[in-house]
Amino acid sequence: MLNAISTLLISQLIGEAIAQVTGVPIPGPLIGMLLLLTFLTWKGGPSEELEGFSKSLLSWLAMLFVPAATGLMTGFHQLATDWWRIAIAIFVSTLLGLATTGWIMERLSRSLGAEGSN
Repeated sequence: MLNAISTLLISQLIGEAIAQVTGVPIPGPLIGMLLLLTFLTWKGGPSEELEGFSKSLLSWLAMLFVPAATGLMTGFHQLATDWWRIAIAIFVSTLLGLATTGWIMERLSRSLGAEGSN
């Protein structure tokens, strides 16, 4: 279990270091997650220990949203004032996310279809 925790934390640390050094506007944990994904893809998948630890960590995921919900309650006045801006931002970002996902899937399916016909 210590190896699994270390792998996750080191990935996050490296991602955070890259974000700080380069100044890219991408959160360090996201960079670390992408590096971990790249590493695990290259390695052929996670170890049983990492997979088991990750599954147990995911079972506690709901508890990680408690601080965010508390933040919503403390910022309720701001939400009440700007609710329509927030609603528009959520709606537009959802549409952009769906459109981007559809576009990527279409490109991938064409690409894989062209490879499969060879």
